[in-house]
Amino acid sequence: MNYKIFRIIFIALFSTLLIQCNKSNISNTVKLHPNDPYKNSIVQSQTFDIKANQDNVIEGKNGTIIVCPKACFINSKGEIVEDNVKIELAEALSLEDMLLSNLTTSSDGNPLETDGMIYFNATSKGEQLSINEDNPIHIDIPTSNKKAGMMAYHGMRDEKGNMNWIEPKELDNFLVTIDLNNLDFLPEGFQLEVEKGMPYKSYESATQGLTDSLYYQLSLTDGSFLTNNFVETNSNEPYENRSEDGENKSNPTDSFHESSNDKKEKPNESPKTKSNCGIDPAIIKVIKSDKYQNTFIATREFEARLKVIFKTCNNSVLETYIRNLDKNLYEVDKLAADLLGENQYSQTFINFSEQRLTKVKEANKYAQILKGFYEKQLAKVKSDLLNEKEKLIKELRKKNEAAKEVVDEYKKHLFKREKYRMETYGFTWNKTGWINIDIGIEVKSWGPKSTEGIFVKNGKEFDRVYSYIIFSSLKSLYRLNSTDNVEFYVGNEQEKQMLMPKNGKAILISIGYKGEVPAIAIQEFELSQMLKANLILEATNMDKVREVIRKYESLNNENDINKDLEFMLKLFKENKRQKELKKESEFLNRLWNIAFPCCKDNLNGEKLFFRNCSSCHEPNNNLVVGPGLEYSTKNHSKIWLYKWTTNAESFIRSGDKEAIKVFNEYNQSVQPKFDLSQQEVLAIYDYIDNYNRRAK
Repeated sequence: MNYKIFRIIFIALFSTLLIQCNKSNISNTVKLHPNDPYKNSIVQSQTFDIKANQDNVIEGKNGTIIVCPKACFINSKGEIVEDNVKIELAEALSLEDMLLSNLTTSSDGNPLETDGMIYFNATSKGEQLSINEDNPIHIDIPTSNKKAGMMAYHGMRDEKGNMNWIEPKELDNFLVTIDLNNLDFLPEGFQLEVEKGMPYKSYESATQGLTDSLYYQLSLTDGSFLTNNFVETNSNEPYENRSEDGENKSNPTDSFHESSNDKKEKPNESPKTKSNCGIDPAIIKVIKSDKYQNTFIATREFEARLKVIFKTCNNSVLETYIRNLDKNLYEVDKLAADLLGENQYSQTFINFSEQRLTKVKEANKYAQILKGFYEKQLAKVKSDLLNEKEKLIKELRKKNEAAKEVVDEYKKHLFKREKYRMETYGFTWNKTGWINIDIGIEVKSWGPKSTEGIFVKNGKEFDRVYSYIIFSSLKSLYRLNSTDNVEFYVGNEQEKQMLMPKNGKAILISIGYKGEVPAIAIQEFELSQMLKANLILEATNMDKVREVIRKYESLNNENDINKDLEFMLKLFKENKRQKELKKESEFLNRLWNIAFPCCKDNLNGEKLFFRNCSSCHEPNNNLVVGPGLEYSTKNHSKIWLYKWTTNAESFIRSGDKEAIKVFNEYNQSVQPKFDLSQQEVLAIYDYIDNYNRRAK
């Protein structure tokens, strides 16, 4: 008899597939008969007392595990047993135990190979029990070398101690689990998009922890809330201080020309994750935990199914697998196919079912342990994610409010500066007595004037550049505006002029910063001449900058360059924070579109317009920065619009006449690149068409 170490299981009473108990097989439940010649050497039994009204796991001395779920035993009347049950277990796993017990390995005279045998029996109050076929036990016998094709046999022992192994049953073809962290539980393309977004915050590369964290937070947000309630950081020097109806504004903090960027974004509510929209990342977070490590969730086979589940965008399909961990995988595949009905992916799950894949070892045991866990854990994950989001919103609100305080304070500061400048009127006086400020008939020594071209040639080499004019006769400071750190002008983008003295001297000071290293350039003007300059910033140190600025310390607080630079630094940091949050919001939105491929919001033209276009365009009215888009679809083909919107610079270089024409009409201002799909671009222009159609 050849006793190789194979996983053939001989069970003296019941196999893992279990035999229905009737009078004929009950009579053969005995371990041995009274006159059995091997009764003194047969392997000894172990006994266990369990409660039948609850789940039980029994482990033998030599490693045999028997999982007895609640209601697995029935009595001779066919009733489910709920009383105490006595379990008898004998393990013959070694060659010595088999020989001493005369556990010959033959079936109707044919030799067999074995890797162990056990005897198992159950009684209650002295009555023999059988096993509920609808709720069977699970037996796991240890082996050092598992081999495919092994069978489980039911053993019959006669009065002479002879064994006959009959009714072979196939063993469960268990699935093999692997470490959940080695499985890809992300939507297709998600990992690649995260890698494209690097670096991100403090991360130089897309670690698994970062990628998972980004995915999970999409359960409650697409990132749009990050950019809500920003305050405009570009506060111009006030001029005229009039509202659109020409009346003086009473509130000094509002007496500024509003730039095109001052328009508040429409608040974007966090998306609601619907079952037909995409798989909820919170569910993935729940199942990718140690609790599911010993279920078919932690298998390559389930990983393959999850890839298709993502495409169905149906949370119920995923939950079908989660709630049926005790079933064979092919059975759950069929349930998923039935749930999908006529869906395009139902045949895929039918094909999965035909693979006839079973379950992992001890599936019933872990399914029972996990019963009720999913719902509780999902609620907890959702709550934790919501708390994190609310905490972040609170922090963002606090920083936005702090930024608004700085901006409001600076606007008041500028208003005082304007008030000082305007009340002075730019004249000197050397007589005592009554003084009358009147229009009069004399030629004024002040009036509106524009700069003809003030350039800081190397301004693009610096992170930030500020240019100031100091009017000597007024002892007044004026900060010039710029959109590119190179060209500077007075006034605003619409009216590049201001009231200033016609004669006397003015000092132009430009200060740039590259990191913490400053650079400076100075030029003196005669106000009777045109205000032109081509400056080159020269690197220096803060002591040199202070030495230059010290000459003008006699100016009052609102005209103090140092004070203004303090505000500029605060506003620069706020502007940088806003840019980083906007970048993060756009990044999360791209990830959200991958995570929820079935969401109609992905092609919501209004949402896409306000996220990508509204800072430079309106649906109808022209802005200085860019044209109104009212007639865009009438004047250009959709293909033309896609090329222009996604890469205008390349389109212009290609020589397209219309592209060059638009480029020249708007001061050769280049349309920024946008990483949008053709469908997203068309959705934007469909929104513009619908907007103008409703307006008419």
